[in-house]
Order: sequence, then C-alpha cells, then structure tokens
Amino acid sequence: MEPLQYDQSVKEAMADLKLIISKVEGSELLAAEATYLHYAFHTKRGNFIDDVEFLLDSTAKVIHFRSASRVGYGDFGANKRRMKKISKSWFHYQNGGF
Repeated sequence: MEPLQYDQSVKEAMADLKLIISKVEGSELLAAEATYLHYAFHTKRGNFIDDVEFLLDSTAKVIHFRSASRVGYGDFGANKRRMKKISKSWFHYQNGGF
C-alpha cells in the first residue's frame, strides 16, 4: 500500500492520525514520539494482537506504515483490511469529511 500523504505540519498530522486511529475498535497506543506511533490492535475473534507502526516523513510529507501479526503467518487479510480502512478514513478526513 502507498504511504499516506499530508500537507499540514507534522504535529497536526500526528494529531489527525491519532484521532482517526482512536475510532478503530481495539486500538491501543503503545509508543508515541515526535514522528513515530506504535499501536497494538486487538482482534475480536481469537484474541490476536497486530502491531502497526507509523513514521512521518516531514521532507516527503508522507506517513509510512507497517502492520504485522505478532503470532502466526496469516491473518486472512485482517491487517490489510484495517490499513485500507485507516487509509480511506485518512483521505476523507484530509479532504474535509469523516
């Protein structure tokens, strides 16, 4: 998936990203730095935990992310669906809606 694009300040982009992710069920913020966020997402079924990391690149004005399951090799597409949902929410939020 492509990184998320932003055109505001890093601080504003971080605040927007935190707001969007706070609306995703099962999200837990584990670490936050000036340009980095680490979340754990707890699944409803099976009680699995997926780690998602976000890194803001202020030069390119993009947010890189990676998502991985803590256990196992397959998640039946759960990580990709979650990241598509976050990407879609990001796009809508950045364009005036939610």
